[in-house]
Amino acid sequence: MFVISPKISKLMISGLTKEIARLNAINANCGDDWPDDYDPNDVAVYDSFRCYLEGNLGKNTIVQWETYSKGTAFSMALLPNFVRENLNCLSPEDIESACRIFAQYVAHRCTEMLENQEENTSKRKQVTYLLSQVIEFPGMSCPVFD
Repeated sequence: MFVISPKISKLMISGLTKEIARLNAINANCGDDWPDDYDPNDVAVYDSFRCYLEGNLGKNTIVQWETYSKGTAFSMALLPNFVRENLNCLSPEDIESACRIFAQYVAHRCTEMLENQEENTSKRKQVTYLLSQVIEFPGMSCPVFD
C-alpha cells in the first residue's frame, strides 16, 4: 500500500481535471483522426482515479496494492508533471511528500513487474530487495500527514 496525503490528493485532482479537459478538447476537435498520444478511453481511466481521490478529500487516500488498477498507474505516472507544473505554489515539504508517494508507487510497480519474470538472477533479487526497502522504509508504511 501507499498513502496519498490530502494536499497531494488535491494537487492530483486538479491535475487530473485539467488532463480530462485536455483529452475532451482533443476528442471534440479531432473526431476519428486521433493523435498518437490520445485514446478516448483515457478520460474514464483518469476520472475513476480522480473520483477515488475526491471520495477521500480532506484525509489520507490509501491505495491498496491488491486493488491496483490501470487508473492508478495512469494517474500516478502524471504526478511528476503535476508537481512540475505547480512548483511555484508547492512548499519544499509538499514536493518531498509527492516524491515519497511517487517513489513508493514506483517501488510497488517495479516489484510487481520483477515478480512476474521467470528468470531468478542475483541482480533481480538485488533490485527486488532494494525496492522492498523503499516500500518498507521506516515511517513510510503509513505516514501521518497534516
